Amino acid sequence: MLETSKDILNISIATAVVVLVIFLCWAIYYLIANLRRINRISKQVERGVIKVEDLIDLLKGKIKQSSSYLFVLGRLAEKAIEHFINRKPKDNQEEKEEKEEKRSKEKRNRRSKKD
Repeated sequence: MLETSKDILNISIATAVVVLVIFLCWAIYYLIANLRRINRISKQVERGVIKVEDLIDLLKGKIKQSSSYLFVLGRLAEKAIEHFINRKPKDNQEEKEEKEEKRSKEKRNRRSKKD
């Protein structure tokens, strides 16, 4: 069967080619599997990006529609703050005047009781 060294060389070359082909098939299989996974992941990412874009468009529309309401609410809040700021010193001043009146009445009552 093996008469010359050329036969051994041919058998070793054939074996190397078979091993190489098996290795290449295995590598191509894993390459294809990884490419499929990457494709699935990219589709999921694309769906996520589309959802985010839709959400941003929805928020932009809501903000544009409600911008006039926000302006009115801002003005209303501004007026309310002005009202409370202007009202607060008067209330404090009235409370002080009432306390002073009560103190002066108490002093008068004490004086009248002493006399």
